[in-house]
Amino acid sequence: MNKQDENKLVMMKALLSFLKLNRSIWENSVPFAAAVDELEILIVGIESLRQSTDVDQSGQVAEKKTLKANLVNKNFEITSQIYAMACKTKDQVLQRKIDFSKSDLEGQRDGELVSTTNMVIELAGSILESLVNYDVTAAELQLLREIKERYENSLSAPRLSVTDRKANNGKLKELMSNSTTLLNDQLKRLVVRYQSTNPDFYNRFLATSKVVDYGLRHDKPETPDGPAQPE
Repeated sequence: MNKQDENKLVMMKALLSFLKLNRSIWENSVPFAAAVDELEILIVGIESLRQSTDVDQSGQVAEKKTLKANLVNKNFEITSQIYAMACKTKDQVLQRKIDFSKSDLEGQRDGELVSTTNMVIELAGSILESLVNYDVTAAELQLLREIKERYENSLSAPRLSVTDRKANNGKLKELMSNSTTLLNDQLKRLVVRYQSTNPDFYNRFLATSKVVDYGLRHDKPETPDGPAQPE
């Protein structure tokens, strides 16, 4: 991934983090919530593909670790919400089924973590209506399923050929383009409604969505002593 795209990805991840921290402001807007979910899915896809295109075979271990960390984090996020609901309703059976600490999930072997994820998806899907107030939605479960599938694919990933790497580079460019389009055509349009109702959120959104050229210098080249040349 080139430096420009790296900077865009840093911005998008920061923006996603900002939006999730301010979920209460936009969660009742169906199109805004859908756009945020789509942005998260795109970022997960970009992160996954970046591992396979930016590194050689030795980097597959790093890719697997990244995907496992993503899967553990999303599992822990969702199971924590379900556990809180089970405690609220005093459902001890559900508590026992879903009582995972983050270290429990991190310590699970490959196949075990996949099985746990499948169980969480099935269980949450069966009580989805009860989880509305806990931000566990069908979109969140779909995201967990996407992350799980990418993790499963990494477990037996063969060494990438030159052709495969070129194909992944093409997919990566497409995902970056899609995320930029999503940001410009949907999120930046949808956020306009908050310009008057919540100007602080609106202004911070605009500030966070700016791309910063991290690590790039724009020094003017040195010229020999003498009179300045007209531009």
